[in-house]
Amino acid sequence: MDDKKKVLLIDDEEVIVDILRRRFERLGFNVLTAYDGTQAIDIIQSEKVDLVVCDVRMPNGVDGQDVLRAKQEFNPESHFVAISGHIMTDDSVQELMADGASLFVKKPFPSLADVTENMANLVLSKN
Repeated sequence: MDDKKKVLLIDDEEVIVDILRRRFERLGFNVLTAYDGTQAIDIIQSEKVDLVVCDVRMPNGVDGQDVLRAKQEFNPESHFVAISGHIMTDDSVQELMADGASLFVKKPFPSLADVTENMANLVLSKN
């Protein structure tokens, strides 16, 4: 379906990507996945995505901040949700928000249904 919204899920923890993928598929999204920042940036450069859900800290030298910058350059209209299981200072979260993130969510997710619904609503409520 051409009118399906497209979400890109990025996390180096495959179980997180799988859980989010299943939830977004149930919400009617076309789901793309990546397991590191380099894969994510390749997808962002070649695909139009409506929503990017990205772990902030990932291995291999390309982190969530790098992915956010690529999203701003190649998919500026899309929303970016930063997720992290690491302790982050308020300043770090504010920096992500100032750089263009729409939402920050701490892992583990308090309620998967509520969290993914809030993420989806960023895109579904757009006119």
